[in-house]
Amino acid sequence: MGNIYSNKNESINIKEAKFRRYCELAKRGDSDAQFKLGNYYSYGIGTLKDEEKGFQWYLKSAEGGNPKGQNNLGYCYNYGIGTKKDEGKAFQWCLNSAKGGNHMGQNSIGYCYLNGIGTITDKGKAFQWYLKSAEGGNLMGQYSLGYCYDRGIGIKKDKGKAFEWFLKSAEGGSSNGQLNIGWCYHYGIGTAKDEGKAFQWYRKSAEGGNHLAQNNLGYCYKDGIGTIKDEEKAFQWYLKSAEGGEKFGQNSVEYFYRNEISYIKKNQNKLKYRCINCENLNDTCSDCKLMEMPKWTSGNCDVDNIIQMTQSDKNANEWEIWSWIDYDKLKSREYLAEGGFGCIWKAEWIDMPEEVFEFYKSNQVALKKLKNSQEISSEFLEELKANFQCRDRYVLPILGITQDSMTKEYAIVLRYMKNGNLRDFLDQNNSLPWIERLWLLNSFIRGLKVIHSKGFVHRDLHPGNLMITEAYSNSKYKFIRLGDLGLCRLANEASSSGAYGVLPYIAPEVLNKYQYSQASDIYSVGVIMWVISTGKRPFANRAYNAELAVDIFNGLRLKINKDTPQCYLELMELCWHKDQSKRPSAKTIYDISEKWISALLYDKKSADSFMFLNAEQKISDLGEDEDLSSAEFTHPEAYITSKLLPSDFNNLHIDDLNFDDR
Repeated sequence: MGNIYSNKNESINIKEAKFRRYCELAKRGDSDAQFKLGNYYSYGIGTLKDEEKGFQWYLKSAEGGNPKGQNNLGYCYNYGIGTKKDEGKAFQWCLNSAKGGNHMGQNSIGYCYLNGIGTITDKGKAFQWYLKSAEGGNLMGQYSLGYCYDRGIGIKKDKGKAFEWFLKSAEGGSSNGQLNIGWCYHYGIGTAKDEGKAFQWYRKSAEGGNHLAQNNLGYCYKDGIGTIKDEEKAFQWYLKSAEGGEKFGQNSVEYFYRNEISYIKKNQNKLKYRCINCENLNDTCSDCKLMEMPKWTSGNCDVDNIIQMTQSDKNANEWEIWSWIDYDKLKSREYLAEGGFGCIWKAEWIDMPEEVFEFYKSNQVALKKLKNSQEISSEFLEELKANFQCRDRYVLPILGITQDSMTKEYAIVLRYMKNGNLRDFLDQNNSLPWIERLWLLNSFIRGLKVIHSKGFVHRDLHPGNLMITEAYSNSKYKFIRLGDLGLCRLANEASSSGAYGVLPYIAPEVLNKYQYSQASDIYSVGVIMWVISTGKRPFANRAYNAELAVDIFNGLRLKINKDTPQCYLELMELCWHKDQSKRPSAKTIYDISEKWISALLYDKKSADSFMFLNAEQKISDLGEDEDLSSAEFTHPEAYITSKLLPSDFNNLHIDDLNFDDR
């Protein structure tokens, strides 16, 4: 409904001169000048914006019989612009305009009949008025008629005719028509599928300011639909869409921020350089890389070899290359906590390489000091190799290696995660909406998917190893990086050293003869899903001892909250199924979580969205006193860090016990 003023290229002087001229003509009773003066006041053209004066001039024009003035007066009444909202008057003035032959008015009255504005909804009449408007050449009418044919509104559904009318509207310059013709080409609606043409029409519409088209254009760039994949351009178009108030665009920006896509792409572009030796752009040969590295040695050839391996890898980004770090360059060292393999410290790396600092925006690092590591162990070397092979944005990155100058203990230098781990985060954020919980699940599963795709098993998954990350400084968008690959091994490597970890997260088959596998990681995922959904510690009221281990082996599982969404519950139970073959893969869990997130972002009427939103409403209705993560008794032996299970487990012979269906 309504006419939108579009002469944006006129100079201020011309606009002011026209405004004065229309004032003179309007005062003499010229209804067309009165209509134009209404536009000038309504949009602040050549004068200060004044919607009430705009309304008054539209009223004079309409009462003088001007169909354009009548249509815009109806628009003002419909939306309460410069006057009190009155849908009945909106309908009458639009009807007067339509009967007077104004094609925009015909489109407006079609809109009134379609949406029951000031009259009874009548889809048949809506279609007939849209038809008159479209045949009269009105671009909005052509778009609206295409919409009717596409959805079967007031007429039999006809995708071919929908395409024809969308095309007429698009070729005439309507951004809505261009958006929809792009949609038709994109999905083969009423015409042959053509992603190249879809991209071109989305771009025309987006450049014309259509915010939904800007989102769709971003989608094309993100997935390489009809064009070359370019995540940076995708982000920029999503951002334009979001800034214009488009919900889909805002959700897409959120997706990019949570996955650091725009941030990583920006830094990849920034770090392009030409090798001074071979002149290859951003693709230096391994020999050239080594030539450019400063001379150093750790004093241990095994450590040197691993660091040099990262430095010579042609597929490694600049911020993925490791350094041998002089311990004296790690200042302001602060003890944080005791871990399974050693202690964790915080420090400032004062001569951090510029490209690493530019990427992480901080020189704060974490030191993972390994117990009794004065002599380098094979386990230490295996962790280093596994971490480099599994490097990914969802796996906590190693920055380098150092050695305590006093104790001679080796330490891995990691990115410092100021937001702590998942356990800490849930303790402080016990009322998260389900979309936030799903983002947490989705991000850590991405990291596990990478590890499994490389043929590795993590072997020690629990909330203490899931590190909370901000998309950018002080961002509301949080996700997880998977940390502590200390036990990570190839899937075909057997373990005879016993079971290690936090008991409730250890799969039954691991308790029985230490049968580690990717499926045993998935069991841990199921327990973590329970933690994410409740915010509680598993079996917190029990000692993590041999008795609990036997119960878990015999089928004991966590009590499920009755308000957990059914789809989430079913996936969680599959993850901790006693039969390893029935547990889903990390990729399957990732795909399902992506589907849930997509539904909550873009299709809140879907069955999955309904389950999550309904569960969220029930949580809201509980109130603070009955919060899911409310305090409960915690047994002093319900430990939270990884430990080697007691040797008395070996005397239980749990492999002789019976599985039951508990």
